[in-house]
Amino acid sequence: MASVPAKDLLFVKKKVACFAKKYIANRDDLHLLQDFPYDIWEKMGHNNLLGLSLPEKYEGWGGSYLEIAVAAEAMTREGQNIGMVVSWLIHIAVSRFFIVEHGNNFLQEKILKKLASGKNTISLAVSEPGKGSSPKLLETSGYLSDNFYILNGEKTYLTNGPIADLFIVVAVVGKVDNKKKFTAFLVPKSTPGLLVKKPMELDFFRPSPHGGIILSDCMVPLENIIGEYALAYDSMLKPFALLEDSLMLSVFAGSMTGQVYLLSDLIKKDVHKFFDNKKEKLGKLKSIAYTMRIIAYEAASMHDSSYNNVELISLLVLSHDLVKQFQNLFNQIIKTENIKGNSRLALLASDIFQMHSMGKRKTRLRCINLAL
Repeated sequence: MASVPAKDLLFVKKKVACFAKKYIANRDDLHLLQDFPYDIWEKMGHNNLLGLSLPEKYEGWGGSYLEIAVAAEAMTREGQNIGMVVSWLIHIAVSRFFIVEHGNNFLQEKILKKLASGKNTISLAVSEPGKGSSPKLLETSGYLSDNFYILNGEKTYLTNGPIADLFIVVAVVGKVDNKKKFTAFLVPKSTPGLLVKKPMELDFFRPSPHGGIILSDCMVPLENIIGEYALAYDSMLKPFALLEDSLMLSVFAGSMTGQVYLLSDLIKKDVHKFFDNKKEKLGKLKSIAYTMRIIAYEAASMHDSSYNNVELISLLVLSHDLVKQFQNLFNQIIKTENIKGNSRLALLASDIFQMHSMGKRKTRLRCINLAL
């Protein structure tokens, strides 16, 4: 694991857990909201949570990926709302990976303080309608004209898209041996020709907003290129996909532990029927959730390491099986014990199911690649 002092991790966990209890857990309306709760986002900014992953020189926290994972687990566990954590996590992960690690000095000086305070929100724009994120299918393009790149295309399923001030747009800039080459551009919302579409109506991950953008002859200056020209897919998008999946393990771990707490409270209400067999089942659930937490922390630590950790893929594959095991046991307990759960417990279970389902294809491909 990365050499982050245990006391620092404990401080992060306590600070974020306290915030989640105070500002997220007491909001029973979050799963029903159509609009984003800007009041919570502003409080995150005031408490420096939106700058957790950014350097101190830009008024951030200077946190590692392990600290992000610890914070994500605590926020989900105590806040008991996955959508709010997803929006927060994508904002700080994209800010750290693309701007701090791959952005030029000009962009860092211009936007990092705003990202840390929450004055600006950032969104990653890769997927396209009917095409997903497959590099063979992506069509959004950029071509050079004088000192600007002209971008055209449409992007969809952008986490935080409807509330973003800044978009990292991935566009095709040419072909080599019939293989598309991609470059990432930072495109402000205020750029002429950029249209933000209405939020998508999703029945999960609320209140995290998802949406799309349309780019029509958007002029982007050369200094807004992120990372190496024409190498964005291999040098940034593929590594970020692994990072995103690794950090999401902490959201799984936190939500699973939160479910155990809620379920335990429901069962313990009938003290006279709280027999050892029920305790055993709850203990198994808790052990799976805690194992997921260990895996999540280890996966995040691997991203802090300078080594090429080949075991990371195995952790991601194993975690997928653990979530399924947890879900099956959870549903069994609900059914056999005839437990009437509350809405928060049901919505947590629904969001976990959605996250797990979205990762099935990716997990299968990773298993195949491990066998080669």
